Amino acid sequence: MDTLPALLIVLVVAKVLGELVERAGFPALVGEIAAGALLGPALLGIVTMDDTIGTFADIGLIVLLFTSGLQLNMRSFRNSVRTGFSVALWGVIIPLLGGTAAGLVLGFGHVESLVIGITLSITSIGVSLRSLIDLHQLKTDVGLAIVSAAVIDDAIGIVLLGSLSALALKESQVSNLAVLLLLAALFIGLLLTVGRRALVWVFKASQKAHTHEMSYSVALVLGLLTAVLSNGAGLHYAIGAFLAGLVLGDSIRSDQTLYDSLFDLAFGFFVTIFFASIGLLFPSDLSHFSVFLLVALFLLALATKTAGGLAGALPAFKNYRKSFLVGLGLCPRGEVALVVVKVSLAAGLLSAALFSTLTIVIIGTVLVTPLLLAWGFSSPKKGQESPSDAR
Repeated sequence: MDTLPALLIVLVVAKVLGELVERAGFPALVGEIAAGALLGPALLGIVTMDDTIGTFADIGLIVLLFTSGLQLNMRSFRNSVRTGFSVALWGVIIPLLGGTAAGLVLGFGHVESLVIGITLSITSIGVSLRSLIDLHQLKTDVGLAIVSAAVIDDAIGIVLLGSLSALALKESQVSNLAVLLLLAALFIGLLLTVGRRALVWVFKASQKAHTHEMSYSVALVLGLLTAVLSNGAGLHYAIGAFLAGLVLGDSIRSDQTLYDSLFDLAFGFFVTIFFASIGLLFPSDLSHFSVFLLVALFLLALATKTAGGLAGALPAFKNYRKSFLVGLGLCPRGEVALVVVKVSLAAGLLSAALFSTLTIVIIGTVLVTPLLLAWGFSSPKKGQESPSDAR
């Protein structure tokens, strides 16, 4: 099928299923992912993932993170970073060690076991943010802890991916990782100091233009440009896009029409395509899977991330229920984890069967986490503040 009709079908089905799921009281992204699985090779085989859909999906992730950053206040986010660092650190260490140990126990080699550990340690910042937005919990203390931890977790994930690539290419890991860390730190430091002033100045200058949509275009250009620079610095596109939104948030929120328009563009099309594309990745042939291995790794993925998040959040919150919710919010694996298994497969570090198993585990956590968060936040005993409307 040609790309344009495929995009049209995916968009319509994803929006319909997303609406039905949201009416049932769950995040719409669950329906959007289900639409991709329904239309993709796993079931009907009407639409397949190609480069064009992949590009639209990448833009969807970027605008999701950009608009998520727009909603937050720099001061409140800064205040949550200390907790986020603790959560991210424990949320990586426990799955990394647990996944690697499980791989060894299950009979895999040291390298395959390490790949399992790395895959289970990386949270999907896009899925976590979208879940919080759909549940109107982004601006709560639990939501801010999840977001800050997911940003830091994503950066750690890129470092782990770099170490894995170095292992695959048999290069010096120490020098590569040192350069990667230096570039990442330099980029974030410059963006939050000199870059912050530059982005705000450019945006405010655009508001004086005679072309009425100039501010809209400039906001998108700045978000995309920062995402590209972030990728060039060795980080994921998503981190740069989120930080750009965070920097520009106060300026853009002052123009409600512009603010609403950016959200309509993001969630009306691009973000929907991103989540539907995750469903398109479901494999069509499940005959060679070990059900035991699949279930074991899936449960391990949920348990280790939840435990890590809880351990990291408990010293700050001193509340088991809130800390448990933070752990749940870190459970989805996504874009970076998928890159890890793809790189590992291409480098011969993974068998095809284990690659397919890990892919399903990743997508399974994406589907289940929003449901678990909806259950957790809806509990009358959650001890949570009244949520602010995310939109």
